Amino acid sequence: QLASNVARNDEAALEAGSCVEPILPGMAYLEGANPGCVTTRFPPEPSGYLHVGHAKAVLLNNYYARRYNGRLIVRFDDTNPSKEKDEYQTSIIEDLAKIGVKPDVVTFTSDYFETIRLYALSMIENGLAYMDDTPQEQMQDERMKRQNSKYRDQTPADALKYFELMCSGSDEGKAWCLRAKIDMTSDNGTLRDPVLYRQNTTPHHRSGTKYKAYPTYDLACPIVDSIEGVSHALRTTEYDDRNAQFMWVQKALGLRRVRIQTFARMNFMYTVMSKRKLTWFVDTGRVTGWDDPRFPTVRGVSRRGIDVDALKRFMCSQGASRRIVNMEWSKFWAENKKEIDKYAKRFMAIDKKNHAELTITNAGDGDEYLSTEYLPKDPSFGKRLVRTAKKVLVEKVDTEGMEVGESIVLVRWGVVKLTKVEGGVIEGVYDPDGDVKASKRKISWIADVPENVNVVLSEFDNLISKEKLEEDDKFEDFINPDTQAETEVIGDPGLKTLNENDIIQLERRGYYRVDRPYMGSGKPLMLIMVPDGKTKSMSKLDGKLAHR
Repeated sequence: QLASNVARNDEAALEAGSCVEPILPGMAYLEGANPGCVTTRFPPEPSGYLHVGHAKAVLLNNYYARRYNGRLIVRFDDTNPSKEKDEYQTSIIEDLAKIGVKPDVVTFTSDYFETIRLYALSMIENGLAYMDDTPQEQMQDERMKRQNSKYRDQTPADALKYFELMCSGSDEGKAWCLRAKIDMTSDNGTLRDPVLYRQNTTPHHRSGTKYKAYPTYDLACPIVDSIEGVSHALRTTEYDDRNAQFMWVQKALGLRRVRIQTFARMNFMYTVMSKRKLTWFVDTGRVTGWDDPRFPTVRGVSRRGIDVDALKRFMCSQGASRRIVNMEWSKFWAENKKEIDKYAKRFMAIDKKNHAELTITNAGDGDEYLSTEYLPKDPSFGKRLVRTAKKVLVEKVDTEGMEVGESIVLVRWGVVKLTKVEGGVIEGVYDPDGDVKASKRKISWIADVPENVNVVLSEFDNLISKEKLEEDDKFEDFINPDTQAETEVIGDPGLKTLNENDIIQLERRGYYRVDRPYMGSGKPLMLIMVPDGKTKSMSKLDGKLAHR
């Protein structure tokens, strides 16, 4: 009944006259897909946090479900109670929301444990599976040598007896596992009688101690995919050898067949994706947690400032490829910049330590304002008021080589003609008729007024110093020792209006995400630099780390 409610095949018909959108560049058509009759699934294991590789998988599944007017199932593959926690389950749902994915239904493999157990019994009764207590290393050796287990010709009655012993949770049953009887001579190693069921007495985070043995993913996935009404199972190319096993299970059990479509998993340079390796960074205190901006987790890249639409477009552009490549983060962030540049409001800030004072002798005393657009390219975002004053703060690096008589441009204000450059003292007069285009030196500034905001800018670099780790590399030998830097700046008062997660641009510095809003003089505004796909800033304000 549960499966039929999930599949909802009686509601799959497409409304008359509907049509599907053109396929996105980079994506492939789903073989045999009919609009209104497509159901995809994303089956995460609730044993860790989602990373950008998972994001690609779920976004592709979501894209196909929406394009074909179908349904997306998010199914928690909770078949290993030793690794699973409610914490991870909750985090996955939250992370899916962060990247704009709303499943049509959320299910759990554990909802089908009894059904899967009955299918396992059916396999035993029909001579398609047997019980085995061969030690693990010996079993692996026999599979490599294509040697049959001594239990392969076991009678169904004996197999049933040992299956019940395994499921009892007793010590005597601990050594036993259920194996499929497929083909020990096959060139495809996954068909050499894989394990389908094992004992595990750890309480399950949903079903408690009801079960003492659990199906493997290799048994549970083809069964649940079929009975939940999945039409297309999207799997990464690393599962290519296991696809034959998937299809064997469905055929052996007389289940409805599910089409398989493969895509390449996503790897990034200077990055580890392994749950074990990422956990090491957390446990050793080298990062602040699973949402650290240096992490490739969904939480990490979200905190770094990824735009959801940019993420979707980037992942879909890689969608059809079956070739595993090490992607450059710069391509990812360059795509992101195209999107955030459309709405990142412009502000200015000056280095707190390395700045200079410029006195504009004919300016007001700080009670005057000028009106400027948040986004010069898009007036629809409105305008804001910027304080002007006789004394303004400018970047010290921008004053190098200044000369008396030179006309400089204060961005958004206008031209100032320098009248004195001597011993660190810089003075000038505001020229309302000055030619902005004729002046070569265009610099950022803020009025030196008490209402200015203390701001901390955080930059981050890759955790791994080697572009691609080889199989025999110890990742601990390639840890980048310098991955975080902070700069204190003084920002204009308009920054006080920002909220957490806002994306802005500090002119001539770069793009930033608000990690913590301004909360008073003792709690400055915290901004995290959003990489723009370039290794260096276009201005002299490079920051302390590469922009990646």
